[in-house]
Amino acid sequence: MKPNDEVIQNIISDCEETVRNRDKYNRRQFLTSIGAIGGVALSALPAFAQIGGGRVLTTPEDKANQTPAVEALGKQVWEDDRLNEDVVGEMLDQSMMKLTGRDTAKEAWRDFVLPDHIVGIKINPLSGSKLSTHSAIVNKIIDSLFSAGVLRKQIIIWDRFESHLLNAGYPIKSDEGDVRTLASDMEDIGYDDEVFYETEKDSTARRENESTRSRYSRIVTEMVDVVINVPVLKQHDMSGISGCLKNMAFGSVDNTRRFHGRPLYCNPAIAEIFENKVLKDKVVLNIVDGLLASYDKGPTYHADSSWQFGGMFISADPVVLDVLILQTVNQKREELGLTPISKYANHIVTAGSLELGITSLDQVNLQKVEV
Repeated sequence: MKPNDEVIQNIISDCEETVRNRDKYNRRQFLTSIGAIGGVALSALPAFAQIGGGRVLTTPEDKANQTPAVEALGKQVWEDDRLNEDVVGEMLDQSMMKLTGRDTAKEAWRDFVLPDHIVGIKINPLSGSKLSTHSAIVNKIIDSLFSAGVLRKQIIIWDRFESHLLNAGYPIKSDEGDVRTLASDMEDIGYDDEVFYETEKDSTARRENESTRSRYSRIVTEMVDVVINVPVLKQHDMSGISGCLKNMAFGSVDNTRRFHGRPLYCNPAIAEIFENKVLKDKVVLNIVDGLLASYDKGPTYHADSSWQFGGMFISADPVVLDVLILQTVNQKREELGLTPISKYANHIVTAGSLELGITSLDQVNLQKVEV
């Protein structure tokens, strides 16, 4: 992290405040405060998503009506601290074929993109070179899109902040003849004054310019036709996890700090921002980067709370993938004797109530890939 990064300093400050406040509130008080703002308690989630660990799911015989999702694990994806990019590529190829039932990865990608699409790849570069979306996955996505007929000049890698992209190893590239890497805060990009999320369910003191609006990036409102969402599998001190929903929602609008901290803890803003058609209708695929994951002290990188999970989760449904992220983080925390963090991830159930996806793994055709 760069020492003058005000955004990350604010996140760290808000996280520290959140942890201090939680020490003062018992579980009932916390859930009551969430309920007062219209959230849905995560007690509504099935038990396996709350406590993690080993529960065997009953799989209905008819998979036709189930939501397809894939969990990919690469046994040899890490060679000490070096990623094997060939294994990463094979994991993604096999996952896409498994997800779609297609015979080739090229055919699988054509289920999600058309040759004339401008495709956005929304990464998460918040945590620097260690815990950000790995370039091995992004490069494989680009190659796969090209094989499916999408020209390189039709692909945009993006996030909110130029400094975060640079710090994570993604230099800005604006040449329209090749893959572009852009940030919403660049002077010639910016935010759309006509497309915004407006609410007073926030922290008044943390509003940008005293505004109750969070404007959507022009990248999503004007520049891309579809989005591939590539978040990182990690814990988050304010929202339980930082997954598909948070990466896409808070990564696509400005004026988000106002949703952090009590009593909101990012809910219901994450789900309600995602609900806008410029996100809901454009995000066609979610690929969770769990090559390196974190179980505590998130969303920034800490070596002592990260581990080489070596996996990915893939689905068109961002909600069910967030359930899987939550379950995975809880399982790791359980192994280490830490408390589960489900009660802080109420935005997942809110997203389910808004029909952005499903929250029950009993309704998922979860297939496994091992490379």
